[in-house]
Amino acid sequence: MPHEESKSIRNIFIAVMLTGLFIFLIGVTLSVKLLVLDRHGKESTYAIITNITRNSTSVRYTVNDKTYNKTYSVYSSSYYKGKKVKVYYSKSYPRNSYIASIRYVILVVPGIGILTMGISGIGFIYIFMKYYSKYY
Repeated sequence: MPHEESKSIRNIFIAVMLTGLFIFLIGVTLSVKLLVLDRHGKESTYAIITNITRNSTSVRYTVNDKTYNKTYSVYSSSYYKGKKVKVYYSKSYPRNSYIASIRYVILVVPGIGILTMGISGIGFIYIFMKYYSKYY
């Protein structure tokens, strides 16, 4: 029979794999909500970046001949003053808006889950091949 140590290591890989699956499912759920469902009832337009700090990005956009200035608590190294960025806003309350490209950052979460499951899966297969394959 396999060593007790190999069983412990196998259980750790299974726990990490399940954690990765949990992270993946949460990430997919958040991604669908933020990228698909939150756009329901939203319109889009382009805004001009007016100011950038390490913690915020200020933009100006126009909806129905009215100009809005808004500051978001986001920063991207690809932003610069004068750059056009896409914003989504509420039809009934145009001041309620968000920068479209920032929402794609949430796709990192499912990626971390897949990476975690992949690494732990490889470790699990290695442990299985090393300790268990001679018994089958």
